[in-house]
Amino acid sequence: MIAPKSSLKSLTPYVPGRSLESVYQEKGIHAIKLASNESLWGPSPRAIESAKQSLDQLATYPEAHFAPLYELLGSLHGFSADHIIAGNGADELLQVIALTYASPGDEVIYPVPSFSAYRHGTLLTGANPVEVGLNSEGAPNLQEVQAKITPKTRLIFLCSPNNPTGGILHQEEWQSFLRTLPESVLVVVDQAYYEFVEDPSYAELTQDILADRPVIMVRTLSKIYGLAALRIGWAAGPVSLISVLRTMRPPFSVSRTASAAAEAALLDQHYIARVREATLEAREYMMSEFRRRGYRFWPSQANFVTIELESEAQAVAEKLEAEGYVTRPAANFGLPRHLRVTVAPIPVLEGFFRALDHISGMTR
Repeated sequence: MIAPKSSLKSLTPYVPGRSLESVYQEKGIHAIKLASNESLWGPSPRAIESAKQSLDQLATYPEAHFAPLYELLGSLHGFSADHIIAGNGADELLQVIALTYASPGDEVIYPVPSFSAYRHGTLLTGANPVEVGLNSEGAPNLQEVQAKITPKTRLIFLCSPNNPTGGILHQEEWQSFLRTLPESVLVVVDQAYYEFVEDPSYAELTQDILADRPVIMVRTLSKIYGLAALRIGWAAGPVSLISVLRTMRPPFSVSRTASAAAEAALLDQHYIARVREATLEAREYMMSEFRRRGYRFWPSQANFVTIELESEAQAVAEKLEAEGYVTRPAANFGLPRHLRVTVAPIPVLEGFFRALDHISGMTR
């Protein structure tokens, strides 16, 4: 029997949040999904209409590189189009970066607990994974990262806000870290939840990228933009690095429908501002309700809150599912007693807390 290369022996499949379809098929319940940090506010109506119009061209291949989309992303975030690449979700871009810049025998540093794509991409390259912990705020511990850098270090993945804790890198510590970084090491910062940050000390990367520092930031339109089903992410980095990634990324990676919806969504910043305001209000409500009930959690700068339970989270998630709310046990992150819950409109959260109180035997 033909076996995969040895570096893949410990690779495990990605475990997604429970889908609403599977819940209905198994239990006949029309549930509300609070498991995958999707936007319950949905995408801009303009994005939906643009996606529908694109269906007239289903028989033709999309562009290999969508120049208008790159120009739009650049203009919104302070870059030229040459600094930008889009892909089939942020996941693809993280994988392409790993395959491009890490080789067998190299070391790749990434935080734990955090998004599983970093370990996945590392193992695909044949590089050696080097795990670091989080600080007390639930963000990657940059002091520990610095301590783990060796001459073999090639790539560092960081997540800010971190999934599943919601902690962020701060500007002062980030700049201090960057000043000590060897020129041979590339840092990739996953900013999938960037739009939900309200802390003014958040580490911004734009000027570092424009100064050609070895930094790439990766973002997505799956979260606040509500386009998760269309799988579109983007990254910004020094032009020399992005040009190589454009060569490495598979052709036609972004569908015509995804690109059309993305452009319309990005142009409707008024809608995004309203979603952000509603999300931040709901997040504050959510954390105050968890706090009032005595749950421990990391203060989150993302669109989710992860709480610590007294028992295994899987059992609690199953009970919540029976009440009509699908949440995410964090065992696959190495946190078996933690439960991640997506921020949702406050009326939805009111129902969720009633369900949580019911299964906890609590009264309001």
